[in-house]
Amino acid sequence: MSVRTLAPTIPALCQLLDREGVACHTLLETVLEERAAIRNLAVTEFHPINCKRLVVLESLQVLAQEREALVRRIALQQAVDPATTIQGLIDLLAAPEPIGLRERYDSFVSIVKMVRAEIKHNVVLIEGIRGVLDQALSAGAAIAPGFDAYNGEGQRSRAASANLLIHQQG
Repeated sequence: MSVRTLAPTIPALCQLLDREGVACHTLLETVLEERAAIRNLAVTEFHPINCKRLVVLESLQVLAQEREALVRRIALQQAVDPATTIQGLIDLLAAPEPIGLRERYDSFVSIVKMVRAEIKHNVVLIEGIRGVLDQALSAGAAIAPGFDAYNGEGQRSRAASANLLIHQQG
C-alpha cells in the first residue's frame, strides 16, 4: 500500500475516530445519568435523558456512515475489497503509518465496550425494579378483593387477579 496516497486520509480517519470517541463519552454520560435516575426512581428525569441520548445516537450514526464511506474510499484507492473494515485497513497499512490510527481505533472500541457494559448494568437494575413492582402489585390483590376490576380483555371482573391495583376501575 502506498503511504503517499494514504497520508491525507489517515488524519481524516483519525479525526473521525476522535469525534466518535467524544460522542461515545457523551453517550456514556447519559447512561450514567440514567442509572442515577433509576436508582432514585426519578421517572421525570428519563425523558430529558432519553432526548439527549437520541441526539447522541443520531450523531454517532452519522459519524459511522462517514467512517464507512471514508474506509470504502480508501479501500477503492488502494485496490482493496471495498467491503474491508477499518480494522482490515489498519492491518494492511505499513508499520509506521497505522500506529496513531490503531491507537485511536482501539480507544474507540474500548469506550464502545464500556458503554455496552454500562447499558447492560442499567437493564439489570430496571429488571430488578420491575420484579419488585410486580411482586408488590401482586401482593396488592389481597388488599383489594371485591372491587370492580377489569380482566385482560377489558371485561368487568370481580375475581382477584395479579396486579389488581393496576386494573382497578377508575
